This record gives sequence, C-alpha cells and structure tokens, in this order.
Amino acid sequence: MPSNQAALSALQRRVWDGRLPLEIRLAPADCRSYAESEPYLIQYPRLSYLAFLLPRLHAFFAPKLINPDTPANEAWFEFENVPLKWHYTTGLLYDLHSGAEPVDLGRRAHVEASQASVDVAGVLVEPPLPWKLVVHYSEFPSEQLYQLDLEGRAMRDSFVNAVKEADFIRNGSARTVMGMSKEDSDKLWTSVESRTLERLTVR
Repeated sequence: MPSNQAALSALQRRVWDGRLPLEIRLAPADCRSYAESEPYLIQYPRLSYLAFLLPRLHAFFAPKLINPDTPANEAWFEFENVPLKWHYTTGLLYDLHSGAEPVDLGRRAHVEASQASVDVAGVLVEPPLPWKLVVHYSEFPSEQLYQLDLEGRAMRDSFVNAVKEADFIRNGSARTVMGMSKEDSDKLWTSVESRTLERLTVR
C-alpha cells in the first residue's frame, strides 16, 4: 500500500508540474503600431487557467494598446480564430485545439526523448509548440464566451461548479464539496490561484 501511495503521489506531482510553452501576441486590431508587437513568452502550467495571466499580459502589452485603459478582465484569447473558453484549463484547451495526436503510452519514453508526438500512422512528428495564441482587447465574442468580472467571482464560481461535478462523478454525490466550510473553500481557491498542490486535497 505505501508503494502504491508513493506511485500515486509521484503521478499527481508529474501531472501537476506539466507545463506548456506559450507564445501570446497582441491582436493587430488592438495594436497602435503597424509593426507586430513583441510576443509574451512563458512556460505555463497545464492545470492553470489563462485568465490568471490577464493582469500580466495587460501590463506587458499596455504600451502597444490602442486603448490602454481597457480593463484586463475584458481581454479574451483565441487560437486560429477560435475564441478560447476561459473556464477550461490551459492543458485541456491545448489538447482540444492544437491538433496534437495522443501518445501511445507504451512508446512514451521514446517520444519524450525525441520531444515529439506520434500521429495515427505511428510516425514521429514535431509537436505544435510553442502554442501560439492571440489576446484581444476589443470585439468581445459575447455569443461564444462569458465576460470575466473584475473581481474574479465568475472564475471562482466556475471552478467550484467543476469541483462539484467531479465530486459527483467520483462519489455519486457532491456532498463532500457542499459540506466544505467557508474557510476550506477559500483555501481551496487560494491554492488554485497560487498553485499549491499540498493544499488541494478534497477527499
């Protein structure tokens, strides 16, 4: 049993530490110069949310913004003209939109060593990395996305609902999450924002 627990902990840590290289550019329609702005480059956690990047991106792109007074929460991301849902984790968004094929687990060691993925025919191909995204500060696609609020309440509420759904799938009810104290609920959300794995335990 201890060895199983150690293996589980190692797997959790490996999943938790997964990151994606991102290259984020400012949408030309929001850029005050004719030249393309410098990209924002980052190794970003797969299990985090792009919305957490908005304050940093706003500060980075502010000198190039046509309207630098646009609040950070009004920004939105797109990949190849598809608006990205902010309540999905970055890794899930990448898996859904990047076109990367799943890797055969039996060949993962070889694949990781070559930094490539495997296509349907079993041929090693270069992965589409860094993942190239565009951030917009105008023309919000309200028919496809919900707007984030300045205080971050929508983001938190979406996360809590997702945890309730996960609890129901795992245990047949959401009583575990529903029974959490406000203090524990606050700690859970804080750990998501700060990415503190040790505090993210919901039994």
